[in-house]
Amino acid sequence: MIKLKESVEKLQAYFVNDLPYKVKLDANEGSNYLLKDGFKIDNFKANLYPDSDSKILREKMSKYYKCKAENIMVGNGSSELINTIINAYCEKGEKVMSFIPSFSMYQTYCDLCGAEYVGVETEMDFSQNIDKLIDEAKKENPKIVIVCNPNNPTGYVTPKEDLVKLLDNVQNSLIIIDEAYADFSEISVIDLINKYENLLVMRTLSKAFGLAGLRVGAVIANEKTIKYIWKVKVPYNLNILSQYAAEQALDNIDKVKDYTNRVKKLRQSLKDSLEELNFTVYPSGGNFLFVKSPVDNLFENLMEQGVLIREFRYDEVYNRITIATEEENKILLEEIGKLIG
Repeated sequence: MIKLKESVEKLQAYFVNDLPYKVKLDANEGSNYLLKDGFKIDNFKANLYPDSDSKILREKMSKYYKCKAENIMVGNGSSELINTIINAYCEKGEKVMSFIPSFSMYQTYCDLCGAEYVGVETEMDFSQNIDKLIDEAKKENPKIVIVCNPNNPTGYVTPKEDLVKLLDNVQNSLIIIDEAYADFSEISVIDLINKYENLLVMRTLSKAFGLAGLRVGAVIANEKTIKYIWKVKVPYNLNILSQYAAEQALDNIDKVKDYTNRVKKLRQSLKDSLEELNFTVYPSGGNFLFVKSPVDNLFENLMEQGVLIREFRYDEVYNRITIATEEENKILLEEIGKLIG
């Protein structure tokens, strides 16, 4: 067998567990509320390539994100765009820095292109010390610094003033703020893209819009930076169906606001209920909770009952639980109650 390149050979293939379930709370997916009845397509021409520039979609995104269409480049989820940017900027051996734990794919994307991933440990309570990150960046001189805000999987929200501090103190690195869950936290730095040339903000329609199956994401930056990184955008990268559906979803922003407000209330309710069951629940600005369970093998025990959550093993075992509907949260709590007895 002809071997893969050295930086890829050591990687493990990413497979999603296809498990039977009655409640799925393991992937931070949003509810199916915007396009549950389908969507309308006028003058559909499947024989033609999609608009490579996604002009209409970018115009509609610009209204939601309060910037210009020229500040936006779209792709197949924000993950594809992060991968593209790391590959575009990093030569072999150059460094990418982020807090750990954080989104695991950052390191995978570094491995794919031979970049070195440098993880800065969070505090014991999973808070992210921005001064520590700044100090390490000055020592290591990374090509890219990534802050996931709110952080996945811990839910921690880095205050905006800390992000400004990072931007003011680390000016020789590309700063990526991954705002995949920002719709649930109300903290964003999109308004700073014209102040900081090295700032890239990642957004997605997978979470708050409940459109993970469409794979629609965006990178938002000042016009000069967007034009520069457009060099590496794959032509026709976002298919015509995803563009159509996303455009129609963006015509219903009032529903998105209602949904994110509902998730916040359900998040607080679930947090209160889990704490009553002696769970340690960490503060979260996402559509999920990061918890430490008083029940051994919570992941396996719930899976046997058709309730899927996500397990993380660091110094101890933790779980991440997606905020679902009121009915699904009730099923989760009932099953946990049975385990506690």
